[in-house]
Amino acid sequence: MNKANLLLLTSLALAGCTSTVPLEDMPCPCATGFVCCDATNQCLAPGEVCAPNDGGVRAKAVGRLGSSCDLLVDAGPAQGAYNASASECPSRLCLKPVVQIGATMPDPPTQATCSQSCSQDSDCNGEFRDNSNPLDQRCMKGYACGIPFVKGDLCCKKLCVCKDFLGAAGVPTPIACQAEGDKSCDGNTSSPPISSVRGVGEQTDIYVTVQPNRQVDLVTMIDNSPGMAPKVSKFNAAFSKLMDALKDSSGSLPDLRVAIIDSDLGTNGQYLSGSCGPKILSDGNQSPFGDLGRFQMFGGSACPVSPGLQYLEHTTSGLVNYTGDISSVFSCLTSNLGTLGCGEEHQLQAFEFGLVAGGLGAANDSQHLMLRQDAYLGLIFLSDEDDCSAAMSDGMFGDKPDLRGESASLRCATRAHACGGANLTLSPPGYPTTAAFTHAFSDCQARTDSCPNPTDANGSTDTSVPTDCSPLKDIRRLAQEIKGLKDDPDNQIFVAGIFGWPRSAADMASAEYKIAPIPNPNAADTQHPTVYDYWPVCYDPNHLPSAATTDPATGFDATAAAWGATGGLRESAFVDEFGKNGLKLSICEPDFAKPMQTIGSTIAGKLQNLCLDYKLVDADLVTPGLQPDCRVAYRVPQTDGLGRTVYNEDPASLPLCPTGATNGNVSGDCWQLASDYTTCPASGQLVQVLRTAQEISMGPWTAGTKVGMNCRTCPATLPGSVPVPGCDY
Repeated sequence: MNKANLLLLTSLALAGCTSTVPLEDMPCPCATGFVCCDATNQCLAPGEVCAPNDGGVRAKAVGRLGSSCDLLVDAGPAQGAYNASASECPSRLCLKPVVQIGATMPDPPTQATCSQSCSQDSDCNGEFRDNSNPLDQRCMKGYACGIPFVKGDLCCKKLCVCKDFLGAAGVPTPIACQAEGDKSCDGNTSSPPISSVRGVGEQTDIYVTVQPNRQVDLVTMIDNSPGMAPKVSKFNAAFSKLMDALKDSSGSLPDLRVAIIDSDLGTNGQYLSGSCGPKILSDGNQSPFGDLGRFQMFGGSACPVSPGLQYLEHTTSGLVNYTGDISSVFSCLTSNLGTLGCGEEHQLQAFEFGLVAGGLGAANDSQHLMLRQDAYLGLIFLSDEDDCSAAMSDGMFGDKPDLRGESASLRCATRAHACGGANLTLSPPGYPTTAAFTHAFSDCQARTDSCPNPTDANGSTDTSVPTDCSPLKDIRRLAQEIKGLKDDPDNQIFVAGIFGWPRSAADMASAEYKIAPIPNPNAADTQHPTVYDYWPVCYDPNHLPSAATTDPATGFDATAAAWGATGGLRESAFVDEFGKNGLKLSICEPDFAKPMQTIGSTIAGKLQNLCLDYKLVDADLVTPGLQPDCRVAYRVPQTDGLGRTVYNEDPASLPLCPTGATNGNVSGDCWQLASDYTTCPASGQLVQVLRTAQEISMGPWTAGTKVGMNCRTCPATLPGSVPVPGCDY
C-alpha cells in the first residue's frame, strides 16, 4: 500500500469510533469514511465495492475504475508508471500518468488509480474524488481514453487516464503511435496484450535542449527590512560569481535582463505611520501596499544607469543600458534599497505583485513586458525572516493590545507554522503567545490551510481575530501563478532562495524551532521588558552567540542574531513547489560566493542541459553495456497564432548511433550516451546528438531546438517490490 493510501485509511479510521476503531476489512460498524458491506459484514475503504458473499466465505472487496491503488513505485511528475499486478483493481492495472505541460493538479495532488483498456472516452466511467474529504486523492475531473506510454509493455495501448494529469490539449495520440507508429514499440507491431502484462514499469519524459536559446530574465527579491544590511553586503560581494557562472565557454554572458524588487508590501493601512504605514512612491502616489512589487532603480543615476529604466539589460550583441560592470551596477542598486522596509515582509507575494498581478498601475503593467516568452526565468530571493504574505487581507497586522507582549512579526510564524502536526496557534506557544515553545525544526512545516482571501478570488476572512485557518497567502497558488508565466514551466523556470535554513544535514538534525522571550528592543515600553520572539534557526559561523554579548536573563544574543536568520518554512515550501527546479541555500553561510556560483551554474546548465539523470532500463541483458530503450525525436520551436511558443515533434525517431560514431561522420542523425561525470556529476550520462556532415554545413539548429526522449527508466520501488528486469546494474 502506498504512503498516500496508508495516510488516507489511517486518518479516516481514527476519525470515527468512540471505542475500538474498525479498519478496512474489519467487521461493521465502521469508522467515519468507511462503508459497511452488509453481504460480508465488512468495512470498505473509499472507492471499494461490495463484493457478494460466495458460499459463506467473506469476499475481499475489489475496487473499480478510478479507485485508489498501490503503484508500488515513487514516480515524479515527469514519469508515467504502472503496476500491472495490482490485485485491488479489476483489471489488475494501477496507473499514474505523466503530468502534462499545462496540467492543473488539484490539492491534494491526484495519486494512482485503477485503470483499464478502452477504445473511447465512454469506456472510462470511473470513481470521482469526494471533495468534502481533504484526504481523498482520487481523480477530480473525470477520465479520457488515451495513450500514456510509447515504450515498454504498454506501448501505444489505449488506457483510461485521469484528466487531472492532462493539459488543455487533452490526450492526443502521440506521434509515435500514429499510422504505423506501433512499430516504435521495439519494432513489434503486436506488443503483449494488456491482460498478459505483469509487474511494474515506468516511462520518463525528458527534454534535452541541443541548441540553447541563451535568453535569461532574472528577477531578484531583496528583503529590505531592518537588520538585512550585513546579508545584503554578502550578497552584493558575491553577485559577480553568479554572473561569471552564467558565461559560456567564450566568456560571454547570455542575453540577460536583471530586475530588482523588495519585500515591502506594507500592511494596507493597518499601521498609520512608520515603515509598515502608507508610503509615497517615486511617482508621487501614496501606496498602502509599500513598494507594490515595482522594479527598484532608486538612485540609479549614481550607479550609473540610464534614467527611466526598469531593469538592467545586457545583450549578446554588446548593447547594454548601464555603464561599467553589471555586477557593480547591480550592487549599487540593491544597496540603495536600504533597510527601512516593512518588517512584516511579503517576500513571496512581491513576486506576484511584480510579475503577475494586474490593476496596480501603469508602472506594474509595463514591467510585465520585461519577461520574454522564450527566455529562461530565474527568481532569486534573499531574506532572513520567513514570508508573511497577506496582502490584501491585512487584518492580522496593526498594533493590537493583546499582542504587545510579543514581537510585531511573531504572528507571521505562530499563525502560519505547524510543528509535530499541531498548529502553533495552539498553546504553547499560542496566539497571542502565552508560553515558550521548542521543537525539532525538521518536524515543523508551513501551514497549507490558507484562509479565503480577495487576491485568491475565493472569498474573504476577518484575520484581525484568531482564525482556524492560516491568514497568509496560499503558497501553492503563488507558485502556480509564477508557473503560469511560461508555456513550459518545468523547463523554463528556476527558483533559488537564500534564507533562514540550516547550513547542512547535520545542522538540520540539531536545529530547533524556538519561541522564547528576548529583551524588548523598544526600551520605551517599560511594561514589557521582554517580549516573545522567534529565535534564529541558524547563525553565521563567524558571528556565533557568545557570553560577552548574550543577555543573562533570557539567553538571547542580539548581536549574533543580527547575522543569523529565523526559519523560513513558507519560503522552503515555495521552493519545493518547483521540484528539481528549486534550490535552497542558507543565508547563514559566512560567504555567498559558493551559493551564488551554484545558482549561476544551475541556470547556465538548464539553458543547455544535456545530462540524463535517470537510471535507464537495460533492454538487452545479453549485449555488453547499457542498451537503453528510448524514443528520441527532434522538437523544433515555432510560434502559434496567439504568439505562444509551441514545439513540433518530428514523426521520425532518431536511432542510436553505431559504436564509434562521431559528429559529421554518420549517415543520418542519431543519438548516443557518453560517460562524462565532469559535465553530468549526478549520473555521468551525457546525451549527444550527432549530425551528418551535410546537416552541419547548413548551420546550427533553430534556437531552442530540443530532443524529446521517452525512455523506460528504473522506478524507485518501495520496500517489498519485485526488482524490474534490466535495472540490476
